[in-house]
Amino acid sequence: MNNITPNPLLVNVVDVIKYVISDIKIEYISTSVAELIDGNAKINIKEQLDASGNLATINIDDPKDIIFSEDLVFALKKLVEKKSKAQPAIATIIINDLEIEMHLIFQDVKDAFDQLSTSYEFLKTNKKEVTKVKSICKFGSHVFTLTVMNEADEIFVTPEFPTTMEAAIVKIIGDDVAKVQKAVRAIFKESRRGKK
Repeated sequence: MNNITPNPLLVNVVDVIKYVISDIKIEYISTSVAELIDGNAKINIKEQLDASGNLATINIDDPKDIIFSEDLVFALKKLVEKKSKAQPAIATIIINDLEIEMHLIFQDVKDAFDQLSTSYEFLKTNKKEVTKVKSICKFGSHVFTLTVMNEADEIFVTPEFPTTMEAAIVKIIGDDVAKVQKAVRAIFKESRRGKK
């Protein structure tokens, strides 16, 4: 056992996970880095403070998606929303290269497409950039790219079509994208504006 005293924010994040997965093994590598082991799966957690030392970013590398399979996303999101005077606040939590709210937004985008039509299928996530996801999607037999971006004040859902796609199909998908974007904006952005 090492004599490392981890930072309180790191301990808070680890405690949220340990509360749900009680038999998970915890090793603090440094004051700002922890490794959690569940069977043969590892979760690496790293805390980084900003230049002021008042805001922290928590980076979580979870290759086996344990956090998602154990429904820990909402509990971790509450840590971001919680403000404490005794320690720096968590500005954001990034899980597998995506900000935690972006995971929730992207899941709601997929759910919204499923509600519109069973013809939509998300085939592959091409690109993840903290607040942006780019995926290859299919509508029936028609393949297109969908980008979802979470900006500070707005969410954008934009399709990219092959030049050979029929205009009627482009219109159907485009109309559905507009509906999904409106619904997701209402859930995530407009409700937040109402709290201010």
